[in-house]
Amino acid sequence: MKFVTVFSSLLTASAVLASGTSKRQSFEDNSGLYVTPTGSPGFYQGHSNASVTFDQHSILLDGKRVMVFSGEFHPFRLPAPELWYDVLQKFKAAGFNALSAYWHWGLSAPNPNEVRFTEHNDLAKFLQVAKDVGILVIVRPGPYVNAETAAGGIPGWATNIPGLARTNVSTYREAWFPYVSAFAKAAAPFQYPDGPLIAVQSENEYSTSAAAGIPGLNEHMQDIIDTLRAGGLTRIPTIHNDKGPNGQFAGKGLGEVDLYGWDGYPLGFDCDKPTVWTELTTQSDAQHQQLSPAEPLAMFEWQGGAFSYWSGPGYDQCYKLINEQFANVYYKNNYAAGVALQNLYMTYGGTNWGNMHCTTIYSSYDYGAAIAEDRTPTPKLDELKLQAHFLHASPDYLLVGRVGNGTVGSGTAFSSSSDIYTTALESPASKATFYFVRQVTNTKITDTDFKLRVNTTLEGEISIPKKGNLTLAGRESKIIVTNYLFGKSKLEYSTAEVFTWATFDKVDTIVLYALEGQYVEIAVEVSTLLPIIIPTGSKTISAKLTGKTVTVSGTPSGLTVITIGATRLIIGDKKTVSGFWAPRLSTTDLSGSVHYDLTPDIPSVLVSGPYLVRSATAKGPILQLTGDLNATTTIDVFAPLKFIGVEWNGVPVLVIRSAIGSLRGTVGFSKSVEDAKIPVLANLDWKCADSLPELDADFDDSTWVIANKTTTQRPQQPTAGKYVLYAGEYGFHAGQWVWRGHFTGNATGVQLSIQGGFSFGYSAFINGKFLGSGQGSSISQTGVDLLSPTFNFTADQLVDGDNVLTVIHDSTGLNEDYNINDEHKMPRGIRGYTLLSDSDNDFTEWRLAGNIGGENAPDFVRGPYNEGGWWFERVGAHLPGYDDSAWNASCTPLQGTSQPGVIAYRTKFNLSLPTGADIPLAFDFALDSAAPYRTLLYVNGWQFGRFLSSLGPQVSYPVPEGILNHHGENEVLISLWALNSTGAKFSKLELNKRASLTSSKVATVDIVSAPGWAELRGNVTTD
Repeated sequence: MKFVTVFSSLLTASAVLASGTSKRQSFEDNSGLYVTPTGSPGFYQGHSNASVTFDQHSILLDGKRVMVFSGEFHPFRLPAPELWYDVLQKFKAAGFNALSAYWHWGLSAPNPNEVRFTEHNDLAKFLQVAKDVGILVIVRPGPYVNAETAAGGIPGWATNIPGLARTNVSTYREAWFPYVSAFAKAAAPFQYPDGPLIAVQSENEYSTSAAAGIPGLNEHMQDIIDTLRAGGLTRIPTIHNDKGPNGQFAGKGLGEVDLYGWDGYPLGFDCDKPTVWTELTTQSDAQHQQLSPAEPLAMFEWQGGAFSYWSGPGYDQCYKLINEQFANVYYKNNYAAGVALQNLYMTYGGTNWGNMHCTTIYSSYDYGAAIAEDRTPTPKLDELKLQAHFLHASPDYLLVGRVGNGTVGSGTAFSSSSDIYTTALESPASKATFYFVRQVTNTKITDTDFKLRVNTTLEGEISIPKKGNLTLAGRESKIIVTNYLFGKSKLEYSTAEVFTWATFDKVDTIVLYALEGQYVEIAVEVSTLLPIIIPTGSKTISAKLTGKTVTVSGTPSGLTVITIGATRLIIGDKKTVSGFWAPRLSTTDLSGSVHYDLTPDIPSVLVSGPYLVRSATAKGPILQLTGDLNATTTIDVFAPLKFIGVEWNGVPVLVIRSAIGSLRGTVGFSKSVEDAKIPVLANLDWKCADSLPELDADFDDSTWVIANKTTTQRPQQPTAGKYVLYAGEYGFHAGQWVWRGHFTGNATGVQLSIQGGFSFGYSAFINGKFLGSGQGSSISQTGVDLLSPTFNFTADQLVDGDNVLTVIHDSTGLNEDYNINDEHKMPRGIRGYTLLSDSDNDFTEWRLAGNIGGENAPDFVRGPYNEGGWWFERVGAHLPGYDDSAWNASCTPLQGTSQPGVIAYRTKFNLSLPTGADIPLAFDFALDSAAPYRTLLYVNGWQFGRFLSSLGPQVSYPVPEGILNHHGENEVLISLWALNSTGAKFSKLELNKRASLTSSKVATVDIVSAPGWAELRGNVTTD
């Protein structure tokens, strides 16, 4: 508690100062100028040697201000750790200097007796990767994380714990404490500056007792904080992401965190209507000043995409909703509010492999994010790259205050058009001013032309552009700057936006852009008459010297380079400038150094053309670049003149000095990558086996778990029947299950209440004869998760003696517990049952099959969510090394089956993809509602897809390299669960390329070392 006491006293002093003249006023409340108090930085001193501090403006690292531009990435959703480098390098290349990562309690603690961080859940390995790449980390271990994952990350075994979860009840504390304690100890060595960790989150989207009306919440929050501190996380601040700007845990009392922030999902998750936008808020800064004025404005989860639902619109529609236009308008509105820490959820989503997803969503967690599930960048990443580099190149932004200009309450006073809303932020020291302009309403999607009234130190108040107009192209936002310093140069104003700048050989070089065809006007201050050099061939941009200003104007198309003495302007259309990269320059003798920051005092080079530039290294006069290509590409490099040669991925590039001053050359795309062959799945040799031997009359289930509990401590009680038939009560928490209910004597039918997640399925059989099937649905967060069929028996279906009702069903994930109401304990199984009988006959026994080992499953690598209880899973037919020699060799998934039930299909194929390539692959299916079926896709023992043919929406399932062996043999199992009496078959089953790239990622991604059949089933008796 010493830490908390020391910090509280310091925060009090900060809050007092912030409540006076240092308080940044909202735009509507004050037209005055914010003045930085002397000596204000660095109030946060949580530890005597803390290197991570903050004040009301920003995070400081070793006393240096940093704009934290962060993206969300969950390592466990990409279970090929070597590819973490690829994703994080793409983050860094796009200008992200930080990431936020949930950690998963359920994956880390498969049962109450152990905590393990292995492979995809290896905490130290991931933090080392982030350190190697040079990207900061905000880590969020929960224990509850939500994240659209099963039970919100709470382990399945914890659903059997009595007492309200996410409170301070002792039973729940005993469950989470070993995990949080172990997490803190594993993470502690990576605290900044020894590693990339700059903050740790306690709980997630949590409410105080007063707000929620639930006792024990503040105490629970404080207990987690104390456990994190006791485990060694003492040098970084604790954070909280409030559900909204509600002030939860923003003070200094019990459970309060060091650095408060909130979530924002302004467009929600209605991907069915991707063109419908809400209006922007203008209150974020005012809310910040009310709730946490002594801290920087932090948005720990801001909408980076949206999740989709079973049978819903799909992630292509979610991307259209949260696309690059959304990023352009909504994120710039955050900057207008003065945000100093912005984390975009998600920036890379990945895959809900296994049975990891919660009930509402499916295998893909693409999220419509800036980097797609298959790791390919989207156009949204280009927009984020432009924004991130501008913010890092503009350190004055972190000390701005709002300024007024006339009647500013409406936000329209700066503009000649009432359709334009403007927010102005000014740095008190440099007078650099940032004008954030957008449409007043998001319903206006047509162009608006206008002039903007701005303040300049050279001419005072002027309207720009002086000729022509500024244009917003419908849903567009711009950041217009005045009095903008870059190196020793200065823009008086620019109606083109700034990407970034660098100084080469004492020449300040700045890159500016606008949409092609839009008029731009850029005024550069000069002290003396200087020569202006316009490159040959520039037809759209001109320059004119007037007094102390060179005015550059025209419509950008391609690149134009103008040199004015020691100042160089690179002006391009937005699409062209989006192709620029600004890698930080390292040297071979400093290759072990770590640069987390992207501000201009760390030298960079400017590279235009390639699909991706990962790094730039100086080796004498040679500039060594690494990156990816999707085609043969012309490359332009702007760098110091000492560089006379360029290497691309270790290969020399023939370069010349171009007319625009760059080193220009051509980097070739490998034909072997373009021509790489992928097997045709329909042409492979397949084998199949019935995966419902439980329907045989002589099947012996005596070794199965007997389901004989008559009570449950869950709040959700059975609706009918003597026995509690919840799979979780018997240690089975994920996947699919087989139930067998025995009875003798007379019966006319059965009534069942079967509960899974949304869009779950079931089939029922009596003595092996098909009774029927059903599926739920989910096109929203209120999908169907409980089905109550009644089946009548016919005389020929029953036998003398032991009759067996077989019910198979899947789960589609556990509910989350967002509202702290134990919803995650919602059962999966048979919620209630009644045997219909004239003589009050009843079931004498129920038995259950789930995943091998239950909570003590032997697969320590893939973990507790990978497998379910189908016969093929229990015998390990999905695992590498399984002997399928006795299986039927005259069947294929495209032929299918004419009977209801479950068939398993196996095949093998080799891949021999070229090294130095990145070729993401996906298994592709087609929707079919006429003959519905449900499918699990296993690749080398990993479950990487759950396909619902009549519900969807997902039809394509990327499988990452490392799970797929790109340089050897692969074993694939695909199940076919036919729901109708007429059976089903695949109408499409293909393996396709998602992209073909020559790449400098890890040259060969080794297949993840995971146990096969011999290790997991070789000495295990299965049925």
